[in-house]
Amino acid sequence: MSALLIPMPSLIRTALLTIAALAGSVAQAQPLSRAEVFRSPDYAAAQLSPSGRYVAVLVPGEDRRRNLAILDLDSARFSARISVPFADVGEFIWLSDARLVFSLTQLGQSRKTSSHVGGLYVVGRDGKEQRRLFQTAGEWANTGVRRMVQMWPQQRVPGSDEELIVASNDVDEHSIDLYRLNVLTGKRTLLTDKRPPRIGRWVLDAQLQPRVAIGREADSLDLISHYRDSDGSWRELWRHRGSRGDVSVPLSIEADGKLLVASNAGRDTTSVREYDPQRQQWGEVLVEHPRYDVAVDALGSPVGAQLHHELTHELLGFAVAAERPLQLWMDERRRAVQALVDKALPGRSNILQFSAGDRVLVGSSSDTEVMRWYLLDSRQGLLTELLNSRPGLARERVPGTEILELRARDGLPLLAYLLKPAKAPRGQPLPVLMLVHGGPWDRGAVWGDEHGDMATARWLASRGYLVVLPSFRGSLGFGKRMLQASRGQFGLAMQDDLDDVLTAVLQRADADPQRLCIMGASYGGYASLMAAARAPERYRCVVAGLPVSDLPALLDSGWSDISSNERAREFWVEMVGDPKQQRAALQAVSPVHLADRIKSKVMIYAGVDDRRTPLEQAESMRRALQRAGNEPLWLAKYGEGHGYRLTGNHDEMLDLLERFLAEQLKP
Repeated sequence: MSALLIPMPSLIRTALLTIAALAGSVAQAQPLSRAEVFRSPDYAAAQLSPSGRYVAVLVPGEDRRRNLAILDLDSARFSARISVPFADVGEFIWLSDARLVFSLTQLGQSRKTSSHVGGLYVVGRDGKEQRRLFQTAGEWANTGVRRMVQMWPQQRVPGSDEELIVASNDVDEHSIDLYRLNVLTGKRTLLTDKRPPRIGRWVLDAQLQPRVAIGREADSLDLISHYRDSDGSWRELWRHRGSRGDVSVPLSIEADGKLLVASNAGRDTTSVREYDPQRQQWGEVLVEHPRYDVAVDALGSPVGAQLHHELTHELLGFAVAAERPLQLWMDERRRAVQALVDKALPGRSNILQFSAGDRVLVGSSSDTEVMRWYLLDSRQGLLTELLNSRPGLARERVPGTEILELRARDGLPLLAYLLKPAKAPRGQPLPVLMLVHGGPWDRGAVWGDEHGDMATARWLASRGYLVVLPSFRGSLGFGKRMLQASRGQFGLAMQDDLDDVLTAVLQRADADPQRLCIMGASYGGYASLMAAARAPERYRCVVAGLPVSDLPALLDSGWSDISSNERAREFWVEMVGDPKQQRAALQAVSPVHLADRIKSKVMIYAGVDDRRTPLEQAESMRRALQRAGNEPLWLAKYGEGHGYRLTGNHDEMLDLLERFLAEQLKP
């Protein structure tokens, strides 16, 4: 309870003094470099040890690989640097103050090094006694296994400094299983034998025994929640399909046997409620937001981090991707500390990590402030800066993010983010870039995010553009109405939403209606091409990355993983349409058949090895534009799938994009 007694003036005063010192001299608002936006930061993913004495953080190594470094808070010194040759450190977890467990990944590297992913390692806090607990992908391939087999950490075992719960897909390529793993002996105990088939998520009870299994059947899109009774038998709790109705997804089990469940039954957005599986009765709502989903989205997929007790792993709160990210706590003490920190660091997203002691690690960022980590001494009420993720980047150079809320023509609430150059003169008309997110069944950009579309928007806005990031029907995290309103609306109401957002933006004095461009990747590429076909005189240019151009052909193709996966194919047919029955209607909203209507200059980039939207989709669009006398700017790279992962290719695409936009819009 000591955190509730924090002297508020002391906490606020310390934080404000720190912020004032950080402001320093005003830098010129020169464009952000690629390295400042897209390269790995100096520090990332800082994580407090259980006692609160140490912080583990990801840092760039000498070979540009991502390493793990340990900061001793008592001495204010880094005591170790941990790495594995030819790989980047991926996920990691403190097992105790003495040990960590981590997995491997690949960042910006070629497929030649992809065999070094998937391994699981344990290491001492001092960097010694590092050893492998699970094979890498390359080692699995040598055994004849032709799929990606991985193991990753899930949670600590309370009271143990040598055991943890790990997840793996080693038993069954269609399921995730859980093990209790001793990192000293390497012994694994399977916890999920005699389970239902095709399980992707688990809920453990206080004894670390599986009590809820969540998965899907081979031939169904229904999300099924199974519950294990005290006699060991499994029974079905719920069977839902979010594209058609409600979802209810168990999140944790409490000491009295009740479940905490994310559900949108009887409401639009998901909230967290109690549920008694024995009496089959709902309890009170514990966490909710009026406009945004909590814990899972309308399809039942996880959205936002779950916040757990640092020692017992009890579920205590949720990170919610609202218009600005926030943390919602069910625990009164943590809710009070969150309120104090938010008051001390206003206008930011403040992420709290608690320890068994008085120390709290605060990750704080905003739309213009890079991630900084502060150490809060909850006993003394002191807030001290520890780490700055990008110390060379002044906030005065970072484009701010404005929130635009509006309603579509049919009344559906819409959200858009607007970014423009830092220090742009008030009222000066700027060329407008609409950046459409992929999916389309995805959240898209989130305020303050340093990755994905928001990173691209920040980089472009610094070059003189007003960048618009719209959410539209089909976007996830906004409730089930937003999802279900997208059924059958490719090229129709989903495009209307983009038009409605753009209409609202063009009413502003700082938007130049004569200099418009629309861009995006995957579905965003499709929507951009469709926008130019629907309004041939509106846009000067289009950038379509990895685009879908021919809706019927996507399912006819044997190259697409949508056409070859039964569940993916069924979902596509349900949400977009069936080529066998609706071919003419789908062709009518396919850009490849509308190329003669597109008068804008077009840039297309694609991945030769793309299995989601195969190269043939982009090539068909290129040929159609050529036949219409509109030669597109073209880039297709070997070694790339559905997204440009390789650093060299990504840089080449950005160079081409920057020149193309400058020629067309003259920022």
